[in-house]
Amino acid sequence: MAEAKERPNEARTEAQVVIDNYVPGSALAAIDAGMARLDALYNDIIGKATKLMSQDIPTPSPSQTSPLAEPSVDAVVDYLKTCKNVLVLTGAGISTSAGIPDFRTPGTGLYSNVEGFLTKFNISSPQELFSYTLFMENPEPFYALAKDLKYPSEQASPTLAHYFIKLLEEKGCLLRNYTQNIDMLQSKTGLSDDKIFECHGSFRSGTCMKCKVKFNQQQVKDGIFSGSVPRCKATVNEMVCDGVIKPDIVMFGENLSQEYLVKSSVDVGKCDMLIVMGTSLTVGPVNRIPNEIPPSTPRLILNSEKICTDIQEATHTNCPMFWFDHEGNKTDVFMGGDIDQSVMELMEKLGWTWSHDFPE
Repeated sequence: MAEAKERPNEARTEAQVVIDNYVPGSALAAIDAGMARLDALYNDIIGKATKLMSQDIPTPSPSQTSPLAEPSVDAVVDYLKTCKNVLVLTGAGISTSAGIPDFRTPGTGLYSNVEGFLTKFNISSPQELFSYTLFMENPEPFYALAKDLKYPSEQASPTLAHYFIKLLEEKGCLLRNYTQNIDMLQSKTGLSDDKIFECHGSFRSGTCMKCKVKFNQQQVKDGIFSGSVPRCKATVNEMVCDGVIKPDIVMFGENLSQEYLVKSSVDVGKCDMLIVMGTSLTVGPVNRIPNEIPPSTPRLILNSEKICTDIQEATHTNCPMFWFDHEGNKTDVFMGGDIDQSVMELMEKLGWTWSHDFPE
């Protein structure tokens, strides 16, 4: 063992002889100085990281101030009439009544109904089916599922929740809708493009993974329903590219766009009310938005069930914390059950009427 320990020293000695013989003294001095600076920087980083890790993570607490008279639906309604910069954060739950399944609902959610695809393609989990790594290795499972789901569906129509967001724009109080959905239903309401941010992309376009040529919505759809993995026919250096075409959606393992980071960082500072609809807020970084708005901002959650009420989870993760059941709550209001029914209740209390016809 002693001989094995000495070998690295011998190697370093030999390397030093080479350096001493062939590297000028001034260069050696510069290298030594640079290494010293790197060592100092490394030690500084380690020291700060150690200090941070030793500190207690502060426990979340409800805001002590709020523009709401009380944390109730009626108080939210009164306040909403005065708002100018409402942020709406939506998930798959607002599209289920349009016939599009969400991901996680037991029995009806997408994750509960892909067992056949997992077995056929030897995939370990539903999440892997939508992962960027698997797509780049083998895009066939993704395209087989998309075709089976007839996705994206042209038959699906926006729900009352989608139209409510459009109405917020018409009332002049919508700052932006950040949607996690890739179904493009929000656009079908006529909501202005600059009022929608599709956080996880959509099937509106596609990109060749090899030559980066762009494809339009119809080309992406034709590729999905072709029955095989769509490939790029562009000519590159007098040869057909043949790269795999990927819809411009954000898969698990991919980063959100730089545009999302820029827009959301500005919008959260302007937000005077947050409305969350149809999402479990389990996927980041979008689930951080409720934590990034000013603490006293009212937050209205329309969901089938309450979410993010575990203070321990919120303390140790990026998960937001809603204070529905806490005595000190001044900002958070929950409307449970069917989301479209909750929208109708809001409409009635607001005294608003639909400005256009929409499908029943």
